Amino acid sequence: MKSMLQLSVMSECDARTVCTWVYSSPYHIYNWPSWEEMCKKELEFSDHTIRTEQYCCIYREQELIGYIQLFPLEQVIRLAIFLSPQHCNQGLGQEAVALAIKEALRRNAEADIDLEVECWNRRAIACYKKAGFSITDQYQYMQRGVSKEVYCMVYNRLLS
Repeated sequence: MKSMLQLSVMSECDARTVCTWVYSSPYHIYNWPSWEEMCKKELEFSDHTIRTEQYCCIYREQELIGYIQLFPLEQVIRLAIFLSPQHCNQGLGQEAVALAIKEALRRNAEADIDLEVECWNRRAIACYKKAGFSITDQYQYMQRGVSKEVYCMVYNRLLS
């Protein structure tokens, strides 16, 4: 079956749109500051190089429905996968994860693929497990001034 979803490099227009997405609690931690604040603080995808090298947008036809980050580590590509608030819980997660995995393998077929997910995010954890990821570690770290308890999940090519 051909994918309904397509990836493209995140444009500045896409980035501005992502900054307007508003997730309700407890997913509000995924809200970004305004585009102006992102640029002022030089955060993440406001930087042209980071945006074009690490971020891709997920489109369904002409509609921006999500984005992924492919963060290169030593022999690992760390994924972050997000659907827009209005596209969550619509059965798009598996297809979005499959696209992210395919893009990671295209970029480096030898790299391991992993991701971090908040321990409370059962919806995402179930999606990632179904896609072939398994929990390999649990730890805490600070992000944007907030302590996060996360699982590290690693993609098992043999399970998928």
